[in-house]
Amino acid sequence: MAPPSKKSQSKKFSKPVSRNVQNPSKKPFKAKGKGDVSTMPLQLEDDVPDFPRGGGSSLSREELDEVRAEVDAEFEAEERLLKKKGKKQNKVQRSNQSTEDDLGSLFGGGINGKLPRFANRVTLKNISPGMKLWGVVSEVNEKDIVVSLPGGLRGLVRASEAVPPFVEDGAKLSEMNTNLLSIVYHVGQLVSCIVLHLDDDKKEAGKRKIWLSLRLALLHKSLTLDVIQEGMILSAYVKSMEDHGYILHFGLPSFSGFMPKDNQSANVEVKIRSGQLVQGVVKSIDRTRKVVYLSSDPDVVSKCVTKDLKGISIDLLVPGMMVNASVRSILENGIMLSFLTYFTGTADMFNLQQTFPSSSWKIDYPQNKKVNARILFIDPSTRAVGLTLNSHLVHNKAPPALIKVGDIFDQSKVIRIDRGLGLLLEIPSSPVPTPAYVNVSDVADKEVKKLEKSFKEGKVVRVRVLGFRHLEGLATGVLKVILVYCWKLFFWFKSILDVELVLVQCKM
Repeated sequence: MAPPSKKSQSKKFSKPVSRNVQNPSKKPFKAKGKGDVSTMPLQLEDDVPDFPRGGGSSLSREELDEVRAEVDAEFEAEERLLKKKGKKQNKVQRSNQSTEDDLGSLFGGGINGKLPRFANRVTLKNISPGMKLWGVVSEVNEKDIVVSLPGGLRGLVRASEAVPPFVEDGAKLSEMNTNLLSIVYHVGQLVSCIVLHLDDDKKEAGKRKIWLSLRLALLHKSLTLDVIQEGMILSAYVKSMEDHGYILHFGLPSFSGFMPKDNQSANVEVKIRSGQLVQGVVKSIDRTRKVVYLSSDPDVVSKCVTKDLKGISIDLLVPGMMVNASVRSILENGIMLSFLTYFTGTADMFNLQQTFPSSSWKIDYPQNKKVNARILFIDPSTRAVGLTLNSHLVHNKAPPALIKVGDIFDQSKVIRIDRGLGLLLEIPSSPVPTPAYVNVSDVADKEVKKLEKSFKEGKVVRVRVLGFRHLEGLATGVLKVILVYCWKLFFWFKSILDVELVLVQCKM
């Protein structure tokens, strides 16, 4: 066998040299004479001396083998330990990723099959064009409308997507010399909308703008006169005002509508105008003349439940519809329900019947329990449906906004502790309390690993309001002492100087 070259020796023994220096043998070295080296035959790769430049080896063959065996054993133990840690970390990462994916995913389908872990919820990651959403108008501007959507999202509606096609914007604005959108829409109005597209926000990195449309031609795309039945809830534009009522337009040319004035409630707060969006219950249908007669009485509309329709498809579902639902199963963050025979949907913990669900909320929803629910959103691509049991929304009214961003409440009470997620609080607003949620990252100035050790149900805390979800009637807050103090200081300066200030958050 040919002897190995010096290059191969130096390369292959770079690792053992460093290991022997760092991990010396426990036995003392025995110096050997030069004669021993001269008598040794030409060594193979594994037996090359550790320090060939210094001359002969200071260890015998048996001692060298023993040292290398000890070092190899240590290497193997370290390698096993690193592999074990790596597997554990990968398992945790996969578990966290799976949880995150489940929380942010949309699922649909029927009742059969594997049940999901979490309730459907709309996020910036899964919202997509074509989704139908229920929302509440939070701002009416000159050129657009801001709509508060499920999950605390906000959408924008351009003026061209908010008024019917038969209304000429320029003519109306010149005649009235005012904002047309403020005439036909008002803050707190519940609306059904559809997602057009999403844009990256140029002002704030990582955020996206959601562009919506209120056009009935898109929402009623699959609606025909044949499927309309008495008792259905429909939205329509007021096309013109007549002596005895209003001519209605459903966004489709195949049929029209009429709403008699005597079918209006005497307590209607908003005066009906041309181009306005109204909601009503189908009272009768003239199929010969292709006219649908509606009643817009708010009491009737709020109590009307959509009936089972033979062969109804998901395209005919509209956000805001009230349905009779039955509890199918309990999920980790909500419940799954079945409705209209063919469909299933979910309601998360922020859309349950109770305004302040406690930690034992699951016992309130036994299997097969009957409840009234309204449709929050529909995703035709995944057939996912979100529902709400919120008492205000079930009665077709937006929850009241009794607090403002920046308000500080010293006597807020902890209602529920969600391990690893956050706290549900009761804010003592007037005339009724307001629910608020504080994310785990905002509960203290320092990191809190276990909420249940730092907080107890019933504990009184000081909270500052960060935001407000108008559709759910839920505030978002922060308990960090430094931020609460800075916010109080900000409003104190503002009140003294009587000028508009800008608050910025500095990270130390």
